[in-house]
Amino acid sequence: MILLLHGNATSAWAWQDIMTDLASTHRVLALALPGYGDTSPLDDIHPSVLTDFVAAFLDKIDVQEVIVVGHSLGGLLAAHFTLTYPGRVRRLVMADSAGLGRAVNPGVIGAALTPKPVAELVISALLLPGGGLISVLASAVQLRQPWRVPLHFWRHHLRLSRSRTFLETSYQAVRLGTGPAGQRARYSCRGRLCDIRVPTLIIWGLSDEIYPVWQAVAALRRLPRGQLTIIPGAGHVSIADCHEEFMDALGPFVRDELKSL
Repeated sequence: MILLLHGNATSAWAWQDIMTDLASTHRVLALALPGYGDTSPLDDIHPSVLTDFVAAFLDKIDVQEVIVVGHSLGGLLAAHFTLTYPGRVRRLVMADSAGLGRAVNPGVIGAALTPKPVAELVISALLLPGGGLISVLASAVQLRQPWRVPLHFWRHHLRLSRSRTFLETSYQAVRLGTGPAGQRARYSCRGRLCDIRVPTLIIWGLSDEIYPVWQAVAALRRLPRGQLTIIPGAGHVSIADCHEEFMDALGPFVRDELKSL
């Protein structure tokens, strides 16, 4: 089974096209994390809490082992899950992942440092008629080639942007993971990458404007069984920006696992 973990300010629907491609060879599940999409929020969204949430979900559906694939925040959670429950992961994929260094786009730092009352006013404004379009445009700037993204991607995002819970959870995640100096070191998995013993694939957009591509290169050096694919035409959301190129990297990696069964 392949388990897909989405990033911040998105939800399980972001994997829709990836799921279709992977379903020809694997059972695939895309999990909507608490507070995103149609799931209820948690009081605490610390990575360790979300990691345990993922484990509890797998227990609930009686799945013991997975190939775990995560994008952005989901990449950080996928790594934490692998480190916390090493016996449950057969392979790991981290795409444009958080948690691999301190550097992050200054705009993310600015959002994290926004006082909560101000953020609440912004969220209320985004919930007014037409506010969802601003959220969609904010997502579009993370894409290198937004014209290549299917229309359903934008429809799903517009629907989610009308949810106060979704917007508040997204803001909470930014505040939790980012400080004045960038990504918070206490949530980083960079120092423990050497403990990940399963085959690991890093996929990164060359033009990622959220997390610089050199973080992927540095992470590769720490992984005992790591591989790296850099996609020249992709920004931060490589799963949507360059779907075919993303699958050219992901598809063979997950199919290789079948050969070892």
